Amino acid sequence: MAAAGSGVGDGELRLLGKSSSPWVFRVRVALGLRGLSYEYIEEDLGNKSDLLLRSNPVHKKVPVLIDGGRPVCESLVILQYIDEIWRGTGPPLLPADPYDRATARFWAAFVDDKFFPAFSALFRSVTDEQRAAALQSALLAVETLERAFRECSKGKAFFGGDAVGIVDITLGSHPIWMRAVDETAGTNLLDGAKFPCLAAWAERFMAVDAVNRVVPDAGKLLEQYRASRARWTAAADSSSNLGHHLIHSYIYNSIPTTTQRHTIPRSKPLQTAMAAPGAGGELLLLGTWSSPWVIRVRVALGLKGLSYDYLEEDLANKSDLLLRSNPVHKKVPVLIHGGRPVRESLVILQYLDESWPTTTGPPPLLPADPYDRATARFWAAYVNDKFFPAFRVLFRSLTDEQRAEALQSAVPAVETLERAFAECSRGKAFFGGDAVGIVDIALGSHLIWIRVVDEVGGTDLLDGAKFPGLAAWAERFVAVDAVKKVTPDAGKVLEQYKGFRAKWIAAAGST
Repeated sequence: MAAAGSGVGDGELRLLGKSSSPWVFRVRVALGLRGLSYEYIEEDLGNKSDLLLRSNPVHKKVPVLIDGGRPVCESLVILQYIDEIWRGTGPPLLPADPYDRATARFWAAFVDDKFFPAFSALFRSVTDEQRAAALQSALLAVETLERAFRECSKGKAFFGGDAVGIVDITLGSHPIWMRAVDETAGTNLLDGAKFPCLAAWAERFMAVDAVNRVVPDAGKLLEQYRASRARWTAAADSSSNLGHHLIHSYIYNSIPTTTQRHTIPRSKPLQTAMAAPGAGGELLLLGTWSSPWVIRVRVALGLKGLSYDYLEEDLANKSDLLLRSNPVHKKVPVLIHGGRPVRESLVILQYLDESWPTTTGPPPLLPADPYDRATARFWAAYVNDKFFPAFRVLFRSLTDEQRAEALQSAVPAVETLERAFAECSRGKAFFGGDAVGIVDIALGSHLIWIRVVDEVGGTDLLDGAKFPGLAAWAERFVAVDAVKKVTPDAGKVLEQYKGFRAKWIAAAGST
């Protein structure tokens, strides 16, 4: 990260971007809605500037918003930063109510994590067979978003209600590319007959002044897309992977990409009262004992000193409550507060922090300073999007060769986190400073599994000689009372992991 400038929100604003990037488009719309002046710097992603490489050394991608000399990276992180820094200069991008804010974060993440991969497959399909399969997957995601629009808009014009919000901007960055795909491939992804709400929403969104002013020229995008398709088709004929590389590195260059148990009878009815966030209401957590994502929530609940009921889920036979509470992903964790479900671990952590703000007692999970908060969100997302996928390959490796290759990929992610710890902790005990914060919880939830994988595979992922900061941090984190109380028994986790490996080895032997 660059050195601090003159201060948050009061310095020169610069945006590093690519005019055709949906992720950059998001930031430009948000800046326009706020009426902010900024210098726009078009990046050549085939020859990235030193400024971009210095400002986003982790991903080396656009967009990057530089405020008073300090860079903020990743589009959803930037949108929240803009919303928090320039409050009162326009309608908020996130709702005031913590539950509605959690819902908006959930759907914004759905666009990036579920809709975009499905649309990306359609975007790069070059044969009728590929297109038909990709269209089927993309339509399922659009069907979900049609229902989400009804839920979020509450009968108004936008996902954000009367005004454009974060979900509108997140999804609204893609329709211009959808139209290029539809025109070229003969599809109709936002079919008004099938998806009347989304089709009408897209027309309203594209007509908003802040959107209309920065939308790329449709003709140029269509020309670019057709040229890319021609290259992908040629590459497919020669069994090349050029098409996949082009879409991700050129057009879409900023892809973000348990326990001691409080038991509760499965027959206990779900409360339906719509309790005011933070003002009471039963707390119920649906989870599985060894899930790192569930551990995160349990640690946060413990740090907040909150009482809750815990329902252990059998993920091979999911309860009706889980399926009703998380119909989109059908996964744990789900925190149900006064009858209302909050889903996805990082969304839940922010919900807890906002619903039970700290005045006395334990420190907040996210810093008070907006720039530090953006930094924490960036690194928490890094754990999910970069570290965990690399660790998962190591987790699933069965042979010495696989393990060596997986370790080679995982170690750079740990190296990055070692540097991140030095940056975020500023010489103190945790990523959060003197106290555990959201990044500590996000990464710390994996420590029990890292140790088990090391024991079975003979690895040492958090080698104290190579990573002294992280190794010492890990010892401090697991010694925190709220962590110790919910950390699964290492022997049971080891037994479970060995059971997984036996199944994977049997499956590999039968192929």
